[in-house]
Amino acid sequence: MKEYLEELERTKGDRTEQVKEGLEMYIELWRRAMERGVVVEGDRVDEALAKIDSAGGLYKAAGD
Repeated sequence: MKEYLEELERTKGDRTEQVKEGLEMYIELWRRAMERGVVVEGDRVDEALAKIDSAGGLYKAAGD
């Protein structure tokens, strides 16, 4: 997950403003899910997605 989020951060500058804002929100939701312990930095993306699904979705996992 750590590498995935870092790659999203690196590439968001190449996007339109609307896409950039969406990516920032998406990245923040993932970070909050990590802070809450739903996923960890070492998870592969497929593992993290399964955990998020089990938690009821990204918004719920992030505490929103």
